[in-house]
Amino acid sequence: MLHFLKSFLPSNMRRQVKELFIATTLVNLALAMVTLFEPIYLYQKLGYRLHEIMLFYFIVYALYFFIMPLGGKFARSKGYEWGIFIGTFFYVVFYISLFLIAKYPVLFYIAPIIYAVQKMFYWPAYHADFARFTGDKEEGKEISAMSVASSLVYIIGPTLAGFIIYEWGYGTLFIVASIIFMASNISTLATREKFKPASFSYLDAYRDLFSKENRQALLAYVGFGEELVAVVIWPVFISIVITNVFDLGMVITLATFVTTMVILYIGKLTDATNKRKILSLGSVFYSLAWFFRIFIINTMGIFFVDTMSRLGKNIVSIPLIALTYQKAKDVEAHKRQSVMNRVVFFEMSLVVGKILAIVLVYILTSMIADEALAFKISFVLAGSMSLLYMLL
Repeated sequence: MLHFLKSFLPSNMRRQVKELFIATTLVNLALAMVTLFEPIYLYQKLGYRLHEIMLFYFIVYALYFFIMPLGGKFARSKGYEWGIFIGTFFYVVFYISLFLIAKYPVLFYIAPIIYAVQKMFYWPAYHADFARFTGDKEEGKEISAMSVASSLVYIIGPTLAGFIIYEWGYGTLFIVASIIFMASNISTLATREKFKPASFSYLDAYRDLFSKENRQALLAYVGFGEELVAVVIWPVFISIVITNVFDLGMVITLATFVTTMVILYIGKLTDATNKRKILSLGSVFYSLAWFFRIFIINTMGIFFVDTMSRLGKNIVSIPLIALTYQKAKDVEAHKRQSVMNRVVFFEMSLVVGKILAIVLVYILTSMIADEALAFKISFVLAGSMSLLYMLL
């Protein structure tokens, strides 16, 4: 039995990936506690309407689009681990500013700027670090192992967060998450990073983004616009159906638990078979999960589609990320570009998708008085965007 389980796990994980694995697991624990409740806090606690929340995230991603290459430049000159460290520090600053919006409303416009800076430092460094050091023959297993670790903390996180909010409020939740964010850097900073500084062109990042060669990949990554609906609109919707925050956290916990063990099999399958076939299958399955959301009216329905959605997302994300990292290493091996160039292209492409989704949802929520109808159209939009993943 033990040998059977080991066959699903990576066996040659490098030291850098092990350190990143520990750090990412802690970051994901903090995110599991706060991400679900972030839009709910803005919607229920502070009273912002859906189109106003869309404006909040538009500021985040519009600014991120223009400053992201600076994050790539910083990571290439100072090191991936320093980029990750500064990114986690700005997570803390962001959640403090988010909590203080209730007292200082002007922070509604400042907090998104802080969030964009956090993303600028963290994500290019994280993806470049992971892409560079993943094993060539077990990328799928390493990515799925990371996804399983993330899922395990997402089993704990929402319920724990719901309990903390119920007993002590959002302030305590953000403080606990901030401590975990900073603790995540212990593993990566415990050993000195071996790093050779290199240049990175700001303008080349935009040339790559809109080049003819990358057009199909750009369209595929635009599919990530559905994530905006998943992390903003969907939590608000379920908070309307399930009004008790502790019960809400429990439902998400159970949905995550059901899908966790399947992820390991997806990783093994990704390494052994055609990644694009798995990606296409996952795109269709995940898209259906979005379309089913328009019929949801109770807790059992939320549990069903959230479980289906999490399974579909993992069937998509594991081969998609594996293909992305594989391409990044290939272009560097052939001396065409660095890993960071491809990582920044990936991040910028998905931001284009999220900005597109924000604009469309903003128009929907501003023009449609019936909020229930706006939710349903948003879910259809996300399901349609999910099909773009098949183009990679």
